[in-house]
Amino acid sequence: MVIHISATNRGSKRIKSDFYVTPPEVVSSFLNNHQLQEGYILEPCAGNGSFVKAIRQAGYDNHITSIEIFEQQYNNLLQYDNNEVLITDFLEWEPNKKYKTIITNPPYSLAMEFLNKSFEIAEEGTEIIMLLRLAFLESKKRYNFWQKHPVNKLYALSSRPSFTGKGTDATAYGFFVWDGSNKQEIKVI
Repeated sequence: MVIHISATNRGSKRIKSDFYVTPPEVVSSFLNNHQLQEGYILEPCAGNGSFVKAIRQAGYDNHITSIEIFEQQYNNLLQYDNNEVLITDFLEWEPNKKYKTIITNPPYSLAMEFLNKSFEIAEEGTEIIMLLRLAFLESKKRYNFWQKHPVNKLYALSSRPSFTGKGTDATAYGFFVWDGSNKQEIKVI
């Protein structure tokens, strides 16, 4: 008898294109513990606007560019005081601004690609913030990435978020922050 155990799916089907909505309270908890930089903010995987909503509710008035691949999310994104909403594929997009903060919850199946693109377009002093599974720290294929880009701050979530509204999965998550410093810090939020 073979038993298949999956922390990702726990017996359920994956959502097409890994479109899992980030609960705004998860972003708010992070923002209560981390100060975003002054300057342009890029949300490269904006979804329905959870990150932008939380950023605005936290009192930030930075210029925000939201990128989303699904056209049907356009009107959702407009309601959160985005300065710019682009319906395009972030992985093929080229910026015309210098962003001080890149913040998102990337599709996990493309997390490495989103990170590589973020590092590619980042200027000196750009902070990159990604909500990822803590297990992203593991794997031989990411070893070289971690040697080149050690995380500066890791905000581990003390509660597992529900990305479907139907309960949590068996996975721990955290906000990974790269800020170009030589410091490393871990905080449970």
